Amino acid sequence: MDIQNRVVNYYKSNPFIQKYLKGINGKTNEILLNINGQEKSITIDELEAIKSEADLVAPTPTEPVAPVEPVAPTMPVQEEVQAPVQEQYMAPKETLNDIKILTELKNKDGLDNLLKKFAVNPTTGLIDINTAISIVTRNTMDEVEKAIKNNYMFDSDSTKYDIEGHYEGQNVAGFASEDEQIANSFNNIKIYIDASKMYPDQVNYNEAQISAFMQTYIKKVKEELHGSEGTVPAAAPKTEGEPVTNTPAQAPVQENIQPASSSAGFADIFVLTVIVLVYAVIIVNLILKIK
Repeated sequence: MDIQNRVVNYYKSNPFIQKYLKGINGKTNEILLNINGQEKSITIDELEAIKSEADLVAPTPTEPVAPVEPVAPTMPVQEEVQAPVQEQYMAPKETLNDIKILTELKNKDGLDNLLKKFAVNPTTGLIDINTAISIVTRNTMDEVEKAIKNNYMFDSDSTKYDIEGHYEGQNVAGFASEDEQIANSFNNIKIYIDASKMYPDQVNYNEAQISAFMQTYIKKVKEELHGSEGTVPAAAPKTEGEPVTNTPAQAPVQENIQPASSSAGFADIFVLTVIVLVYAVIIVNLILKIK
């Protein structure tokens, strides 16, 4: 079994590793960990030998410790009673970091298991990566807007967001600019854009589309912050030369807009655009009837 599959299998059996696993060194096949802010590389055999989070974070002594002579206590010492820690090593809640790692490991089964919890097409019953991107976009917009309005930092730690993009950490005051906060928040959406590469039958976003989507996202967040309510930029605009696919127009929805089909790529969907499309479809139907 190759290194990547062994890491994936270990990850499934030991979910605590999600907080520490950063990836695989493609040259040495060593596992990259971040433990208490310090980078560490270990072999797959060393990783598989770790059976608990306590084993992982326990410091390794570098020098022998001299024995200490026991000293008889001069007065009775009450033994400290510790509360049971039955939930200490319970599986942590899935986070955006899980999406990121499973994508890096190309573990589609793992991604499917997480996405089916919130991103299923109600018509087909199948996982819809565009739905996931749309939901996380809306939630990320909400989180960065709250951060800016309340004068605290948008947290860039993906382990502190659930898989739908809701922040579950502690708010920290900060002084970053509005532009910087919004740009940083797009990284949460980028995690799902990267994951979309695992679903080539649904989507195929190029760099130009992603860049356009980011600019649209920044624009819409600023509009919502400064009084102009807008809808979620569910996708990025088409690049020049792409064929236009006729799709049925739908009534405008303020939130949680379903993304366009995979052939349409990232569509720049706003309320006004939807209204124009509605009238365009009506006109086309009239012309066809006349003919």
